[in-house]
Amino acid sequence: MRIWLSLPAVLALAAGAAVAQPADLTGSWHLNVGKSRWGSMAKPISVVMTIEHREPRLDYHGVVQYANEDTREFTFSGSMDGSAYAMSRSFGDGMITLRRIDAWTVESVFRTSDGRYVETAQTTIARSGRTLTRRLRLQAPDGRKSWTEHYERR
Repeated sequence: MRIWLSLPAVLALAAGAAVAQPADLTGSWHLNVGKSRWGSMAKPISVVMTIEHREPRLDYHGVVQYANEDTREFTFSGSMDGSAYAMSRSFGDGMITLRRIDAWTVESVFRTSDGRYVETAQTTIARSGRTLTRRLRLQAPDGRKSWTEHYERR
């Protein structure tokens, strides 16, 4: 028995396979402070984040600089597999889980060990691969905060 596929059907199958391939986050990402929306969060003057991505593995390191010359660093090494990984943040030590939502989007949830802070981030890379958007929500003892960060790959 022969199965015949038309050219449009073959192209649709190939396109579907390409869409399912996760976007590569590897690179040096620089915050576009002007495009970002800060809500009640302190606005940094600079954030540079370096990502090494080998699906599902993700390693990143970043440096945040504020106008008062305060500089903070952050790192993560783990996988986007829904497992919990230890991490330290400015508001305490805790655990973070990452999971892939689709080929372009990753969700992370960080909880401090005492449960007082929960930060949820949805990170989406543009189909062009040149921009990255992070939508963040923080539940803290002093209330809820949300903000959006826009990054450009350099």
